[in-house]
Amino acid sequence: MKGKTQLSGEDKAAILLFALGPEASAPLVQHMDDKTLSRLGRRMAELGKIDTEVLDAVTKEYLELHRSEDPLMRSSQKDVVSLFRYAIEHERADRLLNELSAPKSLNIWEKLSRLKPDMIASYIKDEHPQTIALILGNIDSSVASRVIALLPEEMQLSVVMRMSKIESVPRELVKDIEETLEKELADMQGDSGISFDGMISVVDILKGLEKEVARPILDQLRDKDEDLFTQVDRMLLVFEDLKDLSDRDIQTILKHISSDDLVKALKGASDEIGERFFANMSQRAAEIMREDMEVMGPMKLSDVEEAQQGVLKVIRKLDDDGAIALSTSDDMV
Repeated sequence: MKGKTQLSGEDKAAILLFALGPEASAPLVQHMDDKTLSRLGRRMAELGKIDTEVLDAVTKEYLELHRSEDPLMRSSQKDVVSLFRYAIEHERADRLLNELSAPKSLNIWEKLSRLKPDMIASYIKDEHPQTIALILGNIDSSVASRVIALLPEEMQLSVVMRMSKIESVPRELVKDIEETLEKELADMQGDSGISFDGMISVVDILKGLEKEVARPILDQLRDKDEDLFTQVDRMLLVFEDLKDLSDRDIQTILKHISSDDLVKALKGASDEIGERFFANMSQRAAEIMREDMEVMGPMKLSDVEEAQQGVLKVIRKLDDDGAIALSTSDDMV
């Protein structure tokens, strides 16, 4: 669950609907269109643990109605079901709930954004700078910046300048690029035996299982197919996922990793991730770490990823020991 300063409008609306409950929320949602209801329903289902301070910031007037001994409240799929069943006609509710339950199909840009920057760079390095600019302009900006850093120096400025001048692109050209990238991605998967969408589905399913169920499955997968296990394990937790951890969990992590390892790991992370860690340090410690990152200068991507994997290994151990809570699923404990 995001911190209160990172909430989008949809996050706040979803928290409010959860806090009010089905009966009080019904008048608010009855006249919403299907698209809006689907978006809010999906957000409610994904909220997971909600810190009381976040709930307080969004719905102060209702806080007393929702206090409990548990400092964390939870919103999940069952809250969406209760709201939709109560607020709208059954046929419409069933249709929307079926849509929410369907596996999410990723478009090519979302697929690319989940790949390692060096893999993306290998896909596009032989393309024309204008094509590269179009591709990087459509993927996650934090990933795109790391890809640009891997391009030849003589190409970097050309790509950046072309990206800045893009205003509109013919739909036919975008479609051609999408189809080409889809084919290249499929070819790169080779004989792995599982498509990218299939991999995402596997990861999403494992994230939704209770730990005592998921862990034996992963252990057996490691014994039978170590390469596939490595792919799945890395997708179960990536460094960017840490932005959704609570302040308390980040403070716990900081006690178990060295400053040197964190500095290296943050060199390749988004500003949002860096600020999540800096916000949970003393002002002086944050200043020192920022200075260390500047003095260190550029790092090889492989060294950054090695540092990030080291930090993630510690975080997984803390999660296994119950010291922190990585899962946002209502079923995970």
